[in-house]
Amino acid sequence: MRVPLSWLRDHVDPGLAPEDLARRLSGSGTLVEAVHVLGVPAAGGNLDNFRVGRVISAEQHPNADRLRVCSVDLGGDTPAGIVCGAPNVAAGLDVAVALPGALLPGAEKPLGVAKLRGVESRGMILSARELGLGDDHSGIMELPGGPAPGTPLADVLPLGDTVLELEITSNRPDCLAVYGVAREVHAVTGAPLGPLDESDPPAEGPGEVSDHAVLDVRAPDLCPRYMARVFTEARVGPSPDWLRARLEAAGMRSISNVVDVTNYVMLLTGQPLHAFDLDNVAGGTIVVRRAGEGERITTLDGQERVLDPSMLAICDAERPAVIAGIFGAEFAEVSDGTTRVLLEAASFDGPTILDTSLALGLRTESSGRFEKGLPRALPPRAMSIASRMLVELCGARMVPGTLDALVPEDPPPPVTMRHARVPAILGVEVPPAESQAILERLGIEVEPGAEALTATIPFERASDLTREIDLIEEVGRIRGLDDIPVALPRVVGRGRLTPAQALQRRLARLAADLGLSEAITYRQVPESDGDALRLAADDPRRDLVRMDHPMSAEMAVMRRSMLPGLLRAVARNQSHQRTDGGLFEIGRTYAPRPDGLADERTWLAAVQFGRVGPAGWRDTPRPADVHAATGLAMTLAAAAGVRPEVAPNSAPYFHPVRQARLVAGGGPVGWAAEVHPLVLREFGVTGPVAAVVLDLAALLDAREGTPRYEDLLTVPVSTRDLALVVAEDVPSADLVGAARAAGAPLVRDVTVFDRYAGEQVGEGHVSLALRLHLADPGRTLTDEEIEAAVARVRDALDGRGARLRA
Repeated sequence: MRVPLSWLRDHVDPGLAPEDLARRLSGSGTLVEAVHVLGVPAAGGNLDNFRVGRVISAEQHPNADRLRVCSVDLGGDTPAGIVCGAPNVAAGLDVAVALPGALLPGAEKPLGVAKLRGVESRGMILSARELGLGDDHSGIMELPGGPAPGTPLADVLPLGDTVLELEITSNRPDCLAVYGVAREVHAVTGAPLGPLDESDPPAEGPGEVSDHAVLDVRAPDLCPRYMARVFTEARVGPSPDWLRARLEAAGMRSISNVVDVTNYVMLLTGQPLHAFDLDNVAGGTIVVRRAGEGERITTLDGQERVLDPSMLAICDAERPAVIAGIFGAEFAEVSDGTTRVLLEAASFDGPTILDTSLALGLRTESSGRFEKGLPRALPPRAMSIASRMLVELCGARMVPGTLDALVPEDPPPPVTMRHARVPAILGVEVPPAESQAILERLGIEVEPGAEALTATIPFERASDLTREIDLIEEVGRIRGLDDIPVALPRVVGRGRLTPAQALQRRLARLAADLGLSEAITYRQVPESDGDALRLAADDPRRDLVRMDHPMSAEMAVMRRSMLPGLLRAVARNQSHQRTDGGLFEIGRTYAPRPDGLADERTWLAAVQFGRVGPAGWRDTPRPADVHAATGLAMTLAAAAGVRPEVAPNSAPYFHPVRQARLVAGGGPVGWAAEVHPLVLREFGVTGPVAAVVLDLAALLDAREGTPRYEDLLTVPVSTRDLALVVAEDVPSADLVGAARAAGAPLVRDVTVFDRYAGEQVGEGHVSLALRLHLADPGRTLTDEEIEAAVARVRDALDGRGARLRA
């Protein structure tokens, strides 16, 4: 929302510098994102260099066909000679003149005395664009008669303005209006707020409104109020300069006086309006109904749009004339030949307007207000102000009477605010009288009481202020949020991760330790991913969760597989000369359910591309293949407490013979494979690429009981080495197993750290060196305990044919 300060000051003037006012508003929750300075710079007395001039004569330039030498009366004794190239310059015109020394909008240096084709020019006759008052540069501005030559131009035109750009939250549609922001400024600063003039103009048009138009509201649930008035003898033309300047400063383009009035009143009150050329409305009938299936409308931008029964349309007797609350049709727009105007002010169902706007990809200033839900009491205010402006600025005559279809509603119930709750919530003492004053400045009627006050909420805030806590929040933000002390919440318990969360965190850290980089890919994907993965036409994975209002065809459905997103990430890496690497992602896929919701399942998916290897082995990488993928998958599964078996697999998006299924707990827990070359081609990826997919829920189900942890780090570990001679055909694993079993529970681990074969041990024999690790988690072992355990190990190894070396 852009709010020109000159317009705001018509209703409330706090006497603050723009930056100070922006700071006060932002501190109360109405965020000012930027302060813009528009038009002619005012610093250094620059405005004095802009004057009203009257062209005395305009003669042809002696050396240029398209230039004229003008004599301009600027109120002094001697007219100024100014060379002008505008085609509409002529004697007798009152014009805007910049004198030498004037700094124009956007200029870096002041205007000087110039010679144009040999003729001196002491100033410039200005167009609207050169003054920053519009886009018109086809000719000079023609000022209305009245101001005497030499009058400061700032007394006639709004030469400059400061604009506050506000970020309005969705619960405050009342601040999508200049007067709504004025109420906020009044509440924050205490500056007097002037009332809006909501009086109607005299009704002097012919007949009654029912003689000109008929209203038929067939969808009152979507349109609880529809008002219409008729105006005759309207003269459509350019808007006055002040109106054009205000609309331009607020970010809207001037179109014509009738349309500009509707936009001006929308910006002032927050209520969108629409003006019809009544002579183009078939039968003079306005029908408010749901659109028909496939019904079409050509909107003001020249685009044909297709409607459906979920959308509301404002129609004449034959066809839609407006997509309700959003955009009008070409045939009923106000044009230069319009003389009879039907003015609409209505209330529409907000969610319907939002859904229609998203479905059609069409968002307007009007829809942005209606979708937030506007009160039914607002249209009469806007209708009165717009009616008066149409009469004053367009010469229209208002026909007596108003068409008004209203679904009555109960007023919002009063809200009670206990005085004791205010300091309890805010953490600061606020006297009841101060709370009452703040609420009254917000337009709330307050009935004070000893223990509590009762608030009657104005219709502008009825949907926002419904509870006691809402009123306390208003008191806090207007009083000043910076005064509220910061207090951390008291911790009443300790949170812990669920098993699923703990598993995700453990696997993410391990994947990063193994050299993979974490990726985050889109959950919304194109429907064509099923084709790219070579899925059969009847594959159930082609059954997708579809977005009702996708942002684009590339984000039309929810993903059924995480592999396409990772392959797109690989393609981006390879396009930036990253030929080797690995990516992983932990995320969800979505499968449709009969009840219209989606089954969500969490997966870990990883890809390795080019030449890869475990972290720390980068000096000897190997090409990504099914073996590397299987090793990665087994390592990750082991971290989850699962040791799966490898089984054959046949997925169409994996290499026909280089893929495997990991099975544990009676079902698959993951897959490891090389990606099919044809799939890589679809995603623009250069192979080889290996992939791992783990079903985290299946891994949790396949875990064997609850893992047990023992403290092995806070007690000393003793080691003993045994050198054994054994026949070379005896597996070392048998000796390690026998040593562990015989030395348990004190022998915690046994490793082979040396092997020797030679003449010293004899032919057919080898020497193996075993290291025994002995510890008890709860205490330090004595020498006697260690020797007893080692003796048991020696006896067991001797029984396996292994003797100690001399």
